[in-house]
Amino acid sequence: MENKQMGPLQLGGLLAGAVLGSGVILLPPMAEAKLGEWSVTAWLIIMALGAIFASLFARLAIAYPGSEGVPIAVRKAFGKKAGQLASNYIICAVCFGPVAVMMTAANSIAHTFNLPAAQLSSSAAIMVLICASILLRRITFVSTISLIASIAIGLVIIGGSFTTINFNPINPIPVNTPDIPALGSTLLLLFWAIIGWEIIGNYSMEVRNPKRTIPLATFLGVSTVSVVYLLTGWAMHSIRESEHGALNVAQIVKPLLGSYANLTVMLVTCALCICTYLMIIGGVSRLIAKLAAKGKLPAILAKTNANNAPSAAILIMCGIHMVNLLLLQTGVLSLEELVSFANVFFLTNSLIAVGAALKIFKSLAVRISCIILCIGFSALLAFSSIWPLLTLAAVSVVTLVHRQIQPITFAEK
Repeated sequence: MENKQMGPLQLGGLLAGAVLGSGVILLPPMAEAKLGEWSVTAWLIIMALGAIFASLFARLAIAYPGSEGVPIAVRKAFGKKAGQLASNYIICAVCFGPVAVMMTAANSIAHTFNLPAAQLSSSAAIMVLICASILLRRITFVSTISLIASIAIGLVIIGGSFTTINFNPINPIPVNTPDIPALGSTLLLLFWAIIGWEIIGNYSMEVRNPKRTIPLATFLGVSTVSVVYLLTGWAMHSIRESEHGALNVAQIVKPLLGSYANLTVMLVTCALCICTYLMIIGGVSRLIAKLAAKGKLPAILAKTNANNAPSAAILIMCGIHMVNLLLLQTGVLSLEELVSFANVFFLTNSLIAVGAALKIFKSLAVRISCIILCIGFSALLAFSSIWPLLTLAAVSVVTLVHRQIQPITFAEK
């Protein structure tokens, strides 16, 4: 069965592509516009926090392996109800967040080919169907697709960044005093560049030799993500003086690719968004299937196919995303509302997980890292709007008063 499990390269590629996501296209121009000479320093700070965040969740995945992921550690630290809260938070987040990811890719396609805005939801729906068909294959196939995409993306962005930096050599070390409020608000924005590592644990049962594979894959993923973001941020800073108007990633790959830059950035954006969708839905669908097998969710959701993929959970999640795309198309929901709801649930799930690590691990260095992350996540949560917070409160209350009502009807595999 080992050939059906992931090794370090496959898991590392799955993680890197998903964590980069659309953020590597959207965030560097924003950081440069807000901070100027301090943008590269901000990226150094965020990537250092990202390395801490990733290593923390890798440790949790090794200490408490299982397809449920983070909720296992939360249950160990705070009890069964807290574990169920963590599960419900991440499931709720994934009902909304991946739709925004697919819409980012659809918007890139529309911009490249001058398509009308009315076709955005249709383009996103096609990509959701493509992702669903990939997710129903073996996990090794899914991770190999992500690995290939991550390598191609890394070559394009790193190659373009090096070329741009070579043509526009500018020292990235700041010489002036930073605008502290601007630096703080931008760091909060850039914190999203490190979200995604918390899904590592959901794949802990599908890797060869987890104690070796997970740390090595995490190192490879963190190294790739850090190099790509830092070089992109530096390249963006190096072209600030020579470019007029809004900055974008196409400008840093243009010296390398010329007239093909815009098309390449569109392909990179789509590949990154697909990688993110594959990792997040693949991980959470495994959580849903495990909860269903335990009687926490309808038993039908525990079904897997011949490839051992949690087919029922995958199809349900993709169906929910199709409904959200329809609501976006008809104007019932806005993209900003979807993102807002997803952010609140993602943040709260991460906050609980970091709190669990703070209680479980006795190392002073780990505890200091957890405290830093808790402060960062709490600050981000404070900027949330009222309706997502009320929804979060409602989900919390329902989870805490709910009792298990379904027996296990499907054997765990």
